Amino acid sequence: MKLSIDMVSKSNNYITDSLIILILFSLIVGGYSQKASSDDFGLDLPYVKRIVILGNISIEDRVLKKKMRSKEAKYYNIFNKPRFRRDFIKRDLESIKTYYHRNGYFDVSVTLVSIDRDDKANNVTIRILINEGPQTVVRNLKFSDQPIIDNKQILKGLRLTEGMPYNPNLVETDRYTLFSQFFKRGYLGAMVACNTDIDSTSVDISWDMSPGQPVRIREVIVTGNEKVKEDLIRRELKIGSGEYFQLSKIVESKQNLYDTGCFSSVEIEPTGLNADSGIVDLQLTVRDRKMGYLESGLGVGNVHANRVFAEWGQRNLIGRGYVLNIKTAFAFRLFEDDTYDLSSMNFENRYQRHEGELRFPHIFSTWNTFAIGSFYERDATVEPAIVEATSFSGTVSRRISRQTSLLLGYIYERVRRQEVVDERERSRRRSIDFTFRRDTRDYYFNPSRGRYIGLESRYAGGVLGGEDHYYSIVPSFQDYRKLSDQTVFAYRLRAGYAKAFGESSETGVPIESRYFLGGGNSVRGYRENTLGPLNSTTGEPRGGNIMILANLELRVPLPFISKYNFGGALFLDGGNVWDEPADIKLEDFIFIRDREDVSVNDFRYGAGFGLRYYTPVGPIRLDAGFPLIRSADIDYDYWIHISLGQIF
Repeated sequence: MKLSIDMVSKSNNYITDSLIILILFSLIVGGYSQKASSDDFGLDLPYVKRIVILGNISIEDRVLKKKMRSKEAKYYNIFNKPRFRRDFIKRDLESIKTYYHRNGYFDVSVTLVSIDRDDKANNVTIRILINEGPQTVVRNLKFSDQPIIDNKQILKGLRLTEGMPYNPNLVETDRYTLFSQFFKRGYLGAMVACNTDIDSTSVDISWDMSPGQPVRIREVIVTGNEKVKEDLIRRELKIGSGEYFQLSKIVESKQNLYDTGCFSSVEIEPTGLNADSGIVDLQLTVRDRKMGYLESGLGVGNVHANRVFAEWGQRNLIGRGYVLNIKTAFAFRLFEDDTYDLSSMNFENRYQRHEGELRFPHIFSTWNTFAIGSFYERDATVEPAIVEATSFSGTVSRRISRQTSLLLGYIYERVRRQEVVDERERSRRRSIDFTFRRDTRDYYFNPSRGRYIGLESRYAGGVLGGEDHYYSIVPSFQDYRKLSDQTVFAYRLRAGYAKAFGESSETGVPIESRYFLGGGNSVRGYRENTLGPLNSTTGEPRGGNIMILANLELRVPLPFISKYNFGGALFLDGGNVWDEPADIKLEDFIFIRDREDVSVNDFRYGAGFGLRYYTPVGPIRLDAGFPLIRSADIDYDYWIHISLGQIF
């Protein structure tokens, strides 16, 4: 009996295996057969050499081809040429037709004329014929009378305006846009309705709008907080009970809470709306972060070379929202003169800084922040000078709006200078610093649009006392414009002026407060801090009292590797520093100059290209800069700059 059972089992297994093999064979053969019949070209699919579009008048070929899944082979498609797929063509015809419908061509016809194959070259040419027909456009646009939004403001953001192609799918989009304008002004119960009158190729659109009454906030309900007291949360709010609902203030309140650093999540939502009585509640839900933190990291760059840093902080000291942080950083050079030879490795310290700060937000129940701090710094990045400074400071900052802020600070410093000529070895400095910032950039670490306007100034000595007497001012302007999805044009203009007075008139502005240019963060193509006046004794750069800097950069995606977070850049930099205004002459800005005629007062230009690897905290930047104005002491054709973060 056992033998019979085994034989039956083996027989069943044999039948099962045979069925599986038969089914798999049928699927494979059937799949290839179906593929061959659908494409009409068997397994060796030809590539698409050209797509010819005929009959289109109002919409260009390049626009229509972007809507197609079938693509033409480009010069760089060497190993991966786009193949012809008949199922793609069917979708492409529908995509083109849909795009025309969105632009008001409701009678359009899109026809596949031919697919011409070159058997020898194994490619096809696709020909498509379009009969656009008449276009339907918006003839008149009317709005019902309402006292809340003026006619100029109400048109902002609308897609269907007079003279634009009519697309019925955009009616609901515009309705939401109009409702949002009432919503952000506090009219949560607004009613918006649309009436359309289609006459042949023209459409009249009328909007019936009833704002209702503005809504007041009855109560702000705070939930989710465990470590942060409720009164500390409420002091960050720009809106409260009894006030009219304003979306802009709610958004600002949400950002204020994030800015404290105490929360990983903040949500503010209207709830319990009663449009008849005009009241609504706000539900504020937060999620606490860890109040204490410890962070560390490392970096690399041309200025500070190899850098390690650490930071310890407390976001909610003694439960009162005070912020304490302590930072330390060391920078050292592994390879002398950027000669990458293992035998020349050393850990020469170039820069170190140790600092601590204690911040008190909302002093005296205002929107001002008071901070006290101290630091020790040793800076040897401008060779051969070594500057050590110990500082104590007190600052008051005020954020006027989300984009605009002011800072006023008093700083006391004790400075020691080594390896410098004709300067005090030691001095005490008392100064007042003023900073203005206006920042509308969309992303701090890697902006693609927006502007940055800054003004920094310092007054040291004089009536404040101390041994360093000078003043300085540094205005700057940065602009970012998005040319396409991944292409950004950016430029920066920056200037600086410093002047010593009183007892410092003879020794001049201290070396640590002068301007230095050249290198990966200013004028690429030149070594760090090498532009401008030289010390008559040592021949080393000594900085200047006047600085002009300009940077142009085109940030572009790179074919094939953009999806791996790589990008590229083309740049043109220019800048120099001078001692006095009289040293600056118009002929110094000439773009082309003979090498033997170049002087320290000539404006220097550098151009080149770079590679970017984008990370969440900004790109890792590798730039190759070529000096366009070369003096006799420049013995290199290009200079490589490595850094973390965009140059500006």
